[in-house]
Amino acid sequence: MAVEKFEFPSRGFHIVATKVGEADYFLGMLKEVQGHYDEFSYILSAFASAARSITFALQAVMTKYPGFDDWYLDHQESLKANGLAKYFVNLRNYMQKVGEIPVGHTGTMRNGQVKHLSYFVDIDGLKDAPAGEVTKLAEEYFVVVLKVVEACYRDFWMYADPRAIFTEEGLELLGWVIEDIEEAAGLPRGYTDIPCDGEDKNHQRLSLLAREFQGDEMMEQYFERYGLELTVNKALQRTSR
Repeated sequence: MAVEKFEFPSRGFHIVATKVGEADYFLGMLKEVQGHYDEFSYILSAFASAARSITFALQAVMTKYPGFDDWYLDHQESLKANGLAKYFVNLRNYMQKVGEIPVGHTGTMRNGQVKHLSYFVDIDGLKDAPAGEVTKLAEEYFVVVLKVVEACYRDFWMYADPRAIFTEEGLELLGWVIEDIEEAAGLPRGYTDIPCDGEDKNHQRLSLLAREFQGDEMMEQYFERYGLELTVNKALQRTSR
């Protein structure tokens, strides 16, 4: 049974990747300004807001794709049940609405150098501060969110990964043919349908189109950076890139 051709919505997964990159940037900055209390507060607020926006962007982008809303329910409940994720959501809301930064600082002298540490404190309106150093907790929270993004990226690879449409498996799942790629790229349909050596003509055509028109894969750099297991679809491993 032929699959109806999928029409891509205007919002692509690159929007999610940009929000992940934003949170990753502020997390790196947070580690660099440890000991500079005002800057630390500014960047913590920016990080909490950026990290919170990742799942907003994920839902805004993926809700147009078949099966996502049901898929997301379990992941959404898992995030709500995660104590650290819940605290950072409340932290972001509190800092935006009230402005107070619930962080204390300390330092120890070792070998003539001061090592600065920051920690969350309970305040009126924001309780249940998690134990631990703030930058480590921020990274732990970021990884919790990133795992949801990674699961989506793998389960919905045919929609999320820009390499997917340049595979025969991806085309089949999307109800596309090679001529549809050519047309989308502004080429005449059948432009790459020329004689070639070997029996893998379709693969060669797709490889040629991928070299010219395939978008950049942005997400896997973050999965690798934070130690998430890579489970790249085998179809993507056969692409030219």
